[in-house]
Amino acid sequence: MSALIRAHDWEATPLGAIQQWPQSLRSSLSICLRSRTATAICWGPEYLFFYNDAWAGFLGERHPAALGRPAREVMADIWPVLEGQFRTVSENAETVNVYDALLVRNLGGVSFDSYWTYSLLPVASEDGTIGGILSQAHDSSQTVLRARRDALMLRMSERLRLLREPGEVIETAVALVAEEIAAPRIGYAEVDDDGETLTILHCRVDEGVADICGTYPLMGAGEEVHRDLSAGRTSRINDVAAEDWMTPEQREAYCLAGIVSSLTVPVISGDRYRAMLFAHHSKPHPWSAAEEALLLEATELVWREVTRARAESARRGSEERYRRVFEQANDIIVTATLDQVITDVNPAAAEAIELPREEVIGRTMRDFLTPQSWEQARGKLFEKLAEGGTTKHELDVVARSGRLLHWEINSTLTLDRAGKPIGLHAIARDVTERRRAEERQRLLVNELNHRVKNTLALVQGLALQSFREGRDPAAAKSAFQHRLAALASAHDLLTRESWEGATLGGVARAALGHLGAQERRIALEGPEVKLGPKAAVSLAMALHELCTNAAKYGALSQSEGRVRLDWQVDGDRLRIAWREHGGPPVSPPGRSGFGLRMIDRALAADLGGHVEMDFADDGLVCRIEASLAEAAPQGQAA
Repeated sequence: MSALIRAHDWEATPLGAIQQWPQSLRSSLSICLRSRTATAICWGPEYLFFYNDAWAGFLGERHPAALGRPAREVMADIWPVLEGQFRTVSENAETVNVYDALLVRNLGGVSFDSYWTYSLLPVASEDGTIGGILSQAHDSSQTVLRARRDALMLRMSERLRLLREPGEVIETAVALVAEEIAAPRIGYAEVDDDGETLTILHCRVDEGVADICGTYPLMGAGEEVHRDLSAGRTSRINDVAAEDWMTPEQREAYCLAGIVSSLTVPVISGDRYRAMLFAHHSKPHPWSAAEEALLLEATELVWREVTRARAESARRGSEERYRRVFEQANDIIVTATLDQVITDVNPAAAEAIELPREEVIGRTMRDFLTPQSWEQARGKLFEKLAEGGTTKHELDVVARSGRLLHWEINSTLTLDRAGKPIGLHAIARDVTERRRAEERQRLLVNELNHRVKNTLALVQGLALQSFREGRDPAAAKSAFQHRLAALASAHDLLTRESWEGATLGGVARAALGHLGAQERRIALEGPEVKLGPKAAVSLAMALHELCTNAAKYGALSQSEGRVRLDWQVDGDRLRIAWREHGGPPVSPPGRSGFGLRMIDRALAADLGGHVEMDFADDGLVCRIEASLAEAAPQGQAA
């Protein structure tokens, strides 16, 4: 700059030849030229411009023509900001200091933001007036933008890490980036798993700008863009019209989407790029290094937080599915520490134990097990600690009410990431009812064996009596068949009641069923009395014999005859009465047949009482008195 100043034609300027310059200008200019800091002198009423080599870099294509020109021409792009400050220095002899001020510059026909720290110092002339202004300046754009980028990344990081859903992370990140990059459209996209398509997940657009969210072919942006992104490089298009690699069709597609300039920063993960942030302008725009750096850092941060949010969402989904299974499972689930202190139970377990979940947690398993089962559970735990695996066994559990439950247990250890046991969890099934059913089944089988033997003995007796020597074969066969039918009817009735007994009225109606129309002439009356299986069979057979005898010889043998069967309970005694009337005259038989002997002996023995047969003139009366304790089913109160 010293050489340029010496060679300049100063005589053509208001300053005249160098030899005529005032000493104050010469001294100031000497300081300016020797300074390593960008320094300039603006002298005289027109603020004629002098500058050193460090300042020359600020002027771009204006250097060296700016030398000796008025400051308002040299710095025309920022003069609206500087003019007032220059006046303050000249008129008030005050120094102006400015820090990190935004100045919108225009070099080479391109406008861009820049940040400056500078000072304007008054320089006194020989007469004491302010002859000029000495300025020192520092382009602080990189520092300011770095600080703003760091602040944005910090703010973004703080905001994004609090978000749980991937969509929220993306929307928030794009909105924050839009605060620093002034573009009509900013968005986030990801390459789909097929590696063939690209999905734009979110766009922030200015009013009137189209939202282009959707899925597109991966190569739709062009081979050049794809190559840059695949290599992890930023794709920068300042003006689609200037991109000679684009075909006319591609330019038209870009313009139809409202993209004249674009900046796209990819994230490489694995063997290909996975995601990107992009900014679009609908007119030519020279993307700055600061914009690229900001988008680069933001893209990496967004991808990291989206990945984190997706992982957490998947984990929450897994936990929710586990919790749903845990809470809705019909099986009983219990978790505990290695000290066998319960840490959680599902609703099925809490319901079985008859306690709220909150009252079960924190208690030891010993509180709910019988002493023998507690020792067994401890032994199984030691077995798992020594050998690993799952233990299967059965435990007796005591509910809050004292009810004893039988649980079938599958228990295994819970391990930490290092494989160290830290607890145990058990899945149990309440088999109490199954065990009771098995016990009932065993008893029923034993009872069935006993009853089959008794029935066969009874059938044998029926056969021997029905087919005794000297009896008409046809009559014997008919009597035997009817007696078997009565026995089968009694068994059917007991089968419907699971062989736990039958009511006296039910037994009577079943025994009288073979009479057909004659049954309507038998009146039944008495309270509900439950008979045990043995007593029910005996009474059914006895009533069958009484009915058969009445139909052949007694009241039911004549159309006007009637029978009344009634019973009553007197204390612990059951009294049954069979009364016939309206039939032929009755007289005691010369000898007792099988029916009368069974009524007199077997029935009296099975009901624990005695039988009285009265062959009165107007009809047979059979009175049976029995003990309710003997007649009632086993275990039932009289």
